Amino acid sequence: MNIAIIGTEKKPLPAVRGGAVETLVDLLVKENEQKNDMHLDLYSIEDAQAQRQSHAFKNTTFHFVSAYDPFRRMRGFANRLCAKLHVRFCSHVFLNRTIHLLKKTHYDWIIVENRPLFIPKLRRNLSHRTRLALHLHNDTLSCDCFYARTVIARCDLVLSVSSYIEKRVKAAGAHADKARVLYNRIDTRLFHPANDPRLQLRIRQQCGIPEKRQVVLYYGRLNQGKGVPNLIHAFFHAWHKNPALYLVLLGDYSSKKDQILIQHALGRLPGSSYLLLHAIPHEELPAYLLQADMIALPSLWNEAFGLTIAESMAAGKAVITTNVGAIPELIGSDSGIVLPTDQFMERRLTGALLHCAASPKLRMRLGANARRTALRRFRAEGYLDELIEKLNHAGKGSHLPRV
Repeated sequence: MNIAIIGTEKKPLPAVRGGAVETLVDLLVKENEQKNDMHLDLYSIEDAQAQRQSHAFKNTTFHFVSAYDPFRRMRGFANRLCAKLHVRFCSHVFLNRTIHLLKKTHYDWIIVENRPLFIPKLRRNLSHRTRLALHLHNDTLSCDCFYARTVIARCDLVLSVSSYIEKRVKAAGAHADKARVLYNRIDTRLFHPANDPRLQLRIRQQCGIPEKRQVVLYYGRLNQGKGVPNLIHAFFHAWHKNPALYLVLLGDYSSKKDQILIQHALGRLPGSSYLLLHAIPHEELPAYLLQADMIALPSLWNEAFGLTIAESMAAGKAVITTNVGAIPELIGSDSGIVLPTDQFMERRLTGALLHCAASPKLRMRLGANARRTALRRFRAEGYLDELIEKLNHAGKGSHLPRV
């Protein structure tokens, strides 16, 4: 099977600059290096470090496409204006140059990573026999999206990262049979809940976390939509009842507005009760997760997947979260505490923090169940096999749209 994967115009492949989408593609590439099941062609924006790293892969050909555009601002303005006016228009130099290269090779499948508006232009410019798959990582093809039906009609398969997104896609388009779930995966070996007291002590000393304190960890983007202010308010009330609690926030602010709001909320807490850390390299993340007695991720957004949820589960930690988007299907039963996002959420969140702090057995049970669930559903091994199975199944009886 000959497959092409088109990355985004934001970050390169391999994932030398990070990125959730790019990290997932890396997992596919690395697994294919071991199995050699197919040949992959990856189309990425230019990046010197990525080009150097790409030489390590034998079964993948990387095509680095220049995204330089002297009219970038004008083009971006036109794209935003058309979106506001509900006009289906997408102009990207990266996409145009990628299409030029794609025409030189026949592929069994071309997979587009998280760029729905790439699909119509690809369909117009490539052979009608070309099979196109959209790998959808966000809730962008719902009934609220004016171009959803067009995109779904013009591709042969929509790979959704959760059942929640799959249902949204099916509700938006007439071709509901094109939607399939392909859960995101993580390298569960990195998030092994090792019990190394020396490592625990060293990280705590590096971060300045006081000994004999129960750590409540949040990590991810620091903004309102992720429920960070709500967590701080809930922690404030929990700390007054249990001063042994210690809050660690790990991440960067999404905007100046979020920074002001969160810093104002933190102003109510004594400085000895919390720690604010900026984002760290992803490879160092597991060591920080191991410091947590519990992980609180009280998102208010309808999460398409929730990578932090999967990582926390793989680390064997008790997770306190909310019933929005795909989160309930990831957590499952008895692998975490899932709270409704109603007017009483903060009060319930305070109670959950205190309950977990007071019950080591509960934390151990939830953490162990979470680890087992993560190993069963999110481990990187088998990701490539599942992708191939989805493509083969979709290719058997598909009729390609003629546009």
